[in-house]
Amino acid sequence: MSSDYDVRQNPKLQEYLHAWGASIGRVLQEVAGAPHTWEDLSPAATQTLLASLKENGVGLQFEAAQHLAGKQGFVLSKKDAVRLAQLLLAEPEDGSSVLNDDHRDALGELFRQFAGAAAPLLQGLAGGEVSFQWMGLDRLVGTPALQAGIQWDSPGLTSLALVAELDSGLMTALTPTPAIPAALELPAPAQPPPSSTSARDRRLELLLDVELDVTLRFGERQMPLHDILDLSAGSVVELNQYVQDPVELLVGKKVIARGGVVVVDGNYGLRVMEIVSPMERIESLRT
Repeated sequence: MSSDYDVRQNPKLQEYLHAWGASIGRVLQEVAGAPHTWEDLSPAATQTLLASLKENGVGLQFEAAQHLAGKQGFVLSKKDAVRLAQLLLAEPEDGSSVLNDDHRDALGELFRQFAGAAAPLLQGLAGGEVSFQWMGLDRLVGTPALQAGIQWDSPGLTSLALVAELDSGLMTALTPTPAIPAALELPAPAQPPPSSTSARDRRLELLLDVELDVTLRFGERQMPLHDILDLSAGSVVELNQYVQDPVELLVGKKVIARGGVVVVDGNYGLRVMEIVSPMERIESLRT
């Protein structure tokens, strides 16, 4: 992978770089007293930035430890390096200044603050504690496994852009291992049902078109014969169920369902809310 690699292809790597971007922006805001918003640079913009830093760049290097292992580098222009050092030293910005020893010390301190702010944000990604050891103003040895550009902007200030460089060890730690699909376990061939079951199913099919009387029961009550003989038009018979109780659906004097009464096209109906299993319904037909 190089500067033309799109980090969006690797969410874990993208989260890692975004933790650095947010941390650097937060520290810059505290030091400068002005908000610094950041954004990823496109692969093309990163290549352009790297070309400008080839002869005029300053490298900085960290070593990641604990739950992340590898080397992390940054490259920025000498002019931006001086600007950052002057910002920490509270010196007026002077574009003609050269990077001196005081600036180098200030730049190292500022980037240590960046790393200290980024480490806690990476614990969830790494699955535990993360730390960065400052290795000095040096470029990564060899060809970096990844180079990704990041830029910070703040109202009234010149944009700050740098390139983050990761070695192969850190890239490996941040690249998810492809999941190996488990071997497919084919289901056992279906066994034919016992002949007795097949015969029973055939007999049941012969009964499916038989019509049965279905009764809707709102309730019941036992009454002495003399009370029944005294009934007349206008008499009220109190049942053993409350109005809000579900009514019962019976087949062959067996309750097979319960529910609420509804009206459908002017006719009473039952909205089923509880029903017995199919086998229990079949059993109710035997009596």
